[in-house]
Amino acid sequence: MIRVLLVDDEPIVRIALRELISWERFGCEIASEASNGREALKRIEEGTIDLVLVDMQMPLMSGIEFIKELSSKDASGRIVVIVLSAYSDYEYVREAFLYGACDYVIKNDLEESKVAPVIQKAVELIQAKWSETERKEQEARSVRQNMQEQWLLRAVQPVSPEVAGAAGTAVSGRERTEALESWRRAMDVSGHCLGCLLLDRMYGRPRGIQDQQSRFVMHTVRQVVEGYGYEIVIAPLSVLEYAILVFIPAKLGGQAFRSLFSEMMNKALSHLQQYVDVSGAVGLAEPSQRRDSWSDRYRQAVHLARLRFFQGSGQVFFPESMPMLAQNRPQDAVWSIPRLIREMEQGNTDWEEELEAGLKQMGEVRLMAVETVLQPYQALLWELGTLLKSQGLEWRQITDEEETPVIRLEYMNSAAEINEYIHSLSRQVARAVHPAHRMAETVPRMVDKVKQWIDRYYSEPLSLTGASEMAGISENYLSKIFAKEMGETFIEYVARKRIESAIQMMKSGMKLYEIGEKVGYPNQGHFTKVFKRVTGQTPLEYRESLR
Repeated sequence: MIRVLLVDDEPIVRIALRELISWERFGCEIASEASNGREALKRIEEGTIDLVLVDMQMPLMSGIEFIKELSSKDASGRIVVIVLSAYSDYEYVREAFLYGACDYVIKNDLEESKVAPVIQKAVELIQAKWSETERKEQEARSVRQNMQEQWLLRAVQPVSPEVAGAAGTAVSGRERTEALESWRRAMDVSGHCLGCLLLDRMYGRPRGIQDQQSRFVMHTVRQVVEGYGYEIVIAPLSVLEYAILVFIPAKLGGQAFRSLFSEMMNKALSHLQQYVDVSGAVGLAEPSQRRDSWSDRYRQAVHLARLRFFQGSGQVFFPESMPMLAQNRPQDAVWSIPRLIREMEQGNTDWEEELEAGLKQMGEVRLMAVETVLQPYQALLWELGTLLKSQGLEWRQITDEEETPVIRLEYMNSAAEINEYIHSLSRQVARAVHPAHRMAETVPRMVDKVKQWIDRYYSEPLSLTGASEMAGISENYLSKIFAKEMGETFIEYVARKRIESAIQMMKSGMKLYEIGEKVGYPNQGHFTKVFKRVTGQTPLEYRESLR
């Protein structure tokens, strides 16, 4: 695979280049990213890079300075450079060509149909530079990496015959046997540990993006460890779970290795957060000299990584991280749900004491499956949903979320996060079903309250968010009931109120820009646009018609 380095100080540009281009189609992989030329040179020193896409305008070290420095270090011209430029950067582009850049791409026009020919040209140039020996080494490395991943997967969990067959098609039986034996001898000499990387679930992230992130996760972790000069095998069991096989150097003792592993994994987690926008935790099992113990060791690593639910994400957990507590499970009645619901329905505040006591008890739970921990929370949410339904309300009227809180709960990654969510949600429910609130805040009353608020503050910056906070209901619900009761949307009503006031001010002889500012449109162009949309005339035309 051709290893690509993306260099741009704007993360959104790096994301666009990474996601909009089908790199695999060109036989490429994104090996690393950098935000300036100095960082890019460091990435090149840490690992093999074949193709660089570099921006011209960056802090610390610009694209031109980077290309000059790279040309002095890479005298053979092995690394191919493509320049990312704005329309005004042609002078820089011409200079970049003098120092060896092969082509350029306009940053404001990153459609694959226009970028693909440039990438294809660079790929062909790189392939022409590679010698036959280098190509074989690259191919062998890719095959070896694939085989190691498949062997690791088979060792830690059952693998279907289809997967096993697919893993064996890359090379001949003899080559597989020789490679496997070589790998086993290396493990026997160095020793090894099984680890588990668990990523936090991301609520609302499209499934397609989750599927794409797996290869970036593995590249990032592998790149960090190889940057330290050590070997690691990482294989995905799912988009959120990755098995890790770490080789222990003979020169490192137990504590020294754990310190090194902790440093590498913390760096990898930091890079995942920065470059892939995911967070997670790592668990490392006890070292092993027996390959037939991999499955048991991996289960231990998974159990350790799951401590992040109780102790927080972004950490590396070792066997000694396990709390010395007896396994305890939440009681079936952490809180008296019937009593809690009854107090809410009657408008009493005693429900808060009941909830707080239950949340405190849940915060003390350790050493058990997350699914079991979630059961008391789920039971409470079901009953709160039933209470809302009995009052003619729905979850989305107080949460603004399409999915119910029971489903939302499954995306949360820590007990602290869940406790905060349950506490906030319970308060919203209690307020929504409070007898006094229900009596006073009927739909017409709420809409009238919002209308009066607009009539009073129309000259100030207004938003549906601010109105919903003032009314104590969700934006989505307010938007629906306001349009139904008023016959026009919130935005339309605000615009009409402002323009009606502007028309009244025209009779006073005020200047048009002064009128626009007084009714909440300091931008004269925006004022004219809204005025014409409401009246069919510009402010100047309307004033002339009044005269």
